[in-house]
Amino acid sequence: MTAQFETLILVADGGASRAFEEHRRHGPLVERADWNARAGKAASGQGGTVVDRHGHGRHNVLEGSPADASEREFLNSVAARLDEAAAHGVFEKLVLIAPPKALGVLREAIKPTTWGRIELCDPHDRIHETPEALRAHLHAVRMPA
Repeated sequence: MTAQFETLILVADGGASRAFEEHRRHGPLVERADWNARAGKAASGQGGTVVDRHGHGRHNVLEGSPADASEREFLNSVAARLDEAAAHGVFEKLVLIAPPKALGVLREAIKPTTWGRIELCDPHDRIHETPEALRAHLHAVRMPA
């Protein structure tokens, strides 16, 4: 099966994702508006705590904050979409660009069959960059001095 385009560049953070097509290596990036997504509003606060009557400490009864759970859920849904697109042969290669924490969640959630298509993982927050700036950054990362 021939892929629709060579490389999918996914730029994400804990609350949003953007995707770009690259039809040839170092070529122009075309934004895929149908792939762009935003997470729902996360609840604020640190979650539940327990006050110890015999001391000064508080003990967190949740593993993480509701905001962390919301980010993880959003990134898991992005990973599921990547897995589905890879299974349908939409792209040949995959580039992931996300802050370290978000990149870790994505890498954990992506299936091994999709993992084999990853060309590059870049641990930076570039969600707001223009396609031209992303293209220049990718060129620099792919062709180190």
